Amino acid sequence: MKKILLLFSAVGLLSLTGCNNDDNFDQDTIAEVFEVANVDFNPNDYSVVLPLDPSLYSGDMILVYRLTDDPDTDLDVWQLIPRTLYFDNGDEIDYDYNFTQEDVLLYMGANFDLPDVDAAYTQDQVFRIVIIPGNGSNFRKNANSLDQYKDYNAVIKKYGINDSKVKQLSVK
Repeated sequence: MKKILLLFSAVGLLSLTGCNNDDNFDQDTIAEVFEVANVDFNPNDYSVVLPLDPSLYSGDMILVYRLTDDPDTDLDVWQLIPRTLYFDNGDEIDYDYNFTQEDVLLYMGANFDLPDVDAAYTQDQVFRIVIIPGNGSNFRKNANSLDQYKDYNAVIKKYGINDSKVKQLSVK
């Protein structure tokens, strides 16, 4: 009888040590997508601030994609930024971003005077901001880390995001 009680005690102890309370690790953040349209990069600073509501949690990750099109098919293409566009004459345009828990800053630069940039690259731009929870994001820290996020459609599929329910943001 002592051996059976000892066995039950050991099994009970092992089952209790497997429990934890990590419920608040990522504050129950879910992956979601926001879209902001009609973004104009104006000559005064070539940047735009997008407020986030609700705020991010400390472990969350942001991905930003810029809408372009495939000239062969006329389909929408979402390009992960940072992104550099190269032109035949040697000119380059850069789109980049940074973020805090409250907002995302989109900005652009070039290797020439920005006022000379064609309006097709500075006016009426559309961006999608993907929030990925810090807990369980499976972000692999290696040389190919960014490659796993280049394909917008693969990212929303991986995180179970409903692309038809994209929330709209407005420029601050």
